[in-house]
Amino acid sequence: MDSISLADQDEVDLLLTELEISQGRRNLILCIVASPAYREKVIEVIKARFPCKVQAVEKGDNLISDLQNIQAEIEEILIWILPETLTQDVLDALNNFRELFYDAGVPSLIFMTPAELDDMIWKAPDFWRYRGGYHILKGEDYGRDFQAVESRSMPQGFSYQNKEELLRRKRINEYLLEKIMDQRERGKILAELGTVHSLLSEPRKAIDHYEKALVIAREICDKKSEANALGNLGNAHYRLGDARKATLYHEQALEIDREIGDKGGEGADLGNLGLAYADLGETRKAIDYYEQHLAISREIKDKRGEGADLGNLGNAYTELGKVHKAIKYYDQALAISREIKDKRGEGAALGNLGVAYTELGKVHRAIEYYEQALAIARDIGDKRGEGADLGNLGRAYAALGEIDKATQYFEQRLTIAREIGDKRGEAIACWNLGLVYEEVGDLKRAVDQMQISVDFERQMCYKDAEKYADYLKNVRARLEKK
Repeated sequence: MDSISLADQDEVDLLLTELEISQGRRNLILCIVASPAYREKVIEVIKARFPCKVQAVEKGDNLISDLQNIQAEIEEILIWILPETLTQDVLDALNNFRELFYDAGVPSLIFMTPAELDDMIWKAPDFWRYRGGYHILKGEDYGRDFQAVESRSMPQGFSYQNKEELLRRKRINEYLLEKIMDQRERGKILAELGTVHSLLSEPRKAIDHYEKALVIAREICDKKSEANALGNLGNAHYRLGDARKATLYHEQALEIDREIGDKGGEGADLGNLGLAYADLGETRKAIDYYEQHLAISREIKDKRGEGADLGNLGNAYTELGKVHKAIKYYDQALAISREIKDKRGEGAALGNLGVAYTELGKVHRAIEYYEQALAIARDIGDKRGEGADLGNLGRAYAALGEIDKATQYFEQRLTIAREIGDKRGEAIACWNLGLVYEEVGDLKRAVDQMQISVDFERQMCYKDAEKYADYLKNVRARLEKK
């Protein structure tokens, strides 16, 4: 079962065993998988073991007719593939004519997406109760590019609509830096230049300016500016993929903000600590920080902070598999970002909605969100967001089985990650390229790309590092057998 993910092999074995036991008998089995391409791989494994008849379901009337007229051989398995979106007529047919699956006299295996499973439980409950076993498959583990929103990425009063505005502010601040000698003012200019470079996805240049701003803040004993510089340095290192280093800066910033009683700063530090711990795989800890920040944001009426936290909570709940709950957070974040004209936040919310709908198996809908997010990222010069959207588009097309298109998107994502020094993004892109190379049988290139990803995961001590290492070990073993 080389085509089946390591994480699913035990579950697929259980499915095959249930089908074996059910041969020549009536049974109704459900198989839940988000990716159409992966579903086809599972069907090929089943067809290699049993004679099968595959039926695509389009409309409820057609389903009823097919069930009434089906003539299956005693050793056959009937495989039914539901459409990406369950319409009411299909749900009604499943619910009201469920006995027809048993009347066929042979096992029926119905494939559906996670989104359809939820619809079925609530809208076709009699059918759900009528089924026999069910199997949930995770599919291939293409890395997700969540778009997190830093809570301290823009100073108060800083707003922009596109890349040209950012470049104009950069030129103005560089001119002022040459003319102004007052240390306090120079610190403010350096901090804003750092922000501009950060928004232009140039984290190393941002770090240079933030470090200079930090030196000035300490020289003139400006605690507020010191906390801001520390928080901004944390964000910059987070963008370079070093979440552990980011936590050190954010914890220092949090200590100062609490000391001086700056609630807004405290909230931003808590939110950014959440981002760092989410990247380290400590999702529950991240949620605790996000919720503390959300409470402060609402208390001080910080709409931008509120929107950032809602989106980041959505990311955390997607990671925990609570996708419908995540979508509610994303929808709220999108509404706030549009209300306050935060284009960066809007793009992040759209991209994250795409991730959620991909998880639910609504891949075409996800692609629509990704394309909207990509247009915004390019308009405002957000290279990090652009890379994430390209990577997620690759993931969506891989799920549809369009491997050439997926490869093109992953390669573009890798180019941008390396251009801006985004090590985490580079690792995700390399892993995804490894999976598509594996898909087309180029195991040597697959191993090379996956190794880059595993090395980074281990270096950063991410919790899933050994899981990816085990997968790589399996691919390498297949390569050595060739």
